Amino acid sequence: MSNIKSEIDKWYENYIDELFAYGIAFGVEKDFVLDAIHDLFLHLFESADKIEILGSPKSYLFSALKNKIITSLRKQANWLSLEEEVEYNFKIEVDAEALMEDEEERRNYEKEVESLLNLLTNKQREVIYLRFIKALSIQEISEILNITPKSVRKMIYRAIERMQQGKIELLFLLMFLR
Repeated sequence: MSNIKSEIDKWYENYIDELFAYGIAFGVEKDFVLDAIHDLFLHLFESADKIEILGSPKSYLFSALKNKIITSLRKQANWLSLEEEVEYNFKIEVDAEALMEDEEERRNYEKEVESLLNLLTNKQREVIYLRFIKALSIQEISEILNITPKSVRKMIYRAIERMQQGKIELLFLLMFLR
């Protein structure tokens, strides 16, 4: 796709909410995420002639936003090495309100699901978020995280296995949050 300028407005409208939710999951401030998203789209517009998007635009945007956030975090922390793994706290906010009417039961499920998610590493939480909450394909997740589809599958398997060790009955609830 050589000329993406004509698509940028549509991408912004279609993906702004999802990009914002994904950015917030990195545990950074709302303004920080909005700045990163706007910088991303400004860069896309200014460099449209030089950018070629091979996969889906959605996975490209998610990946580019993650890279912008991590780059900004590195600069803030004065990290010098690009090879150094940036540790970020990927959070998934659980909202069972749409699933249950009873407030107390909803709060209990939210706490239990959060405790299951806390058993996972940040990368595992991110993969679970992208796969089951954002309903992205294995291929799209691999493009966003810059890992192979096989690694994505293995990470999902290990995350589910770890949660099963925590509480088997709540695994199904997580699957229905989709």
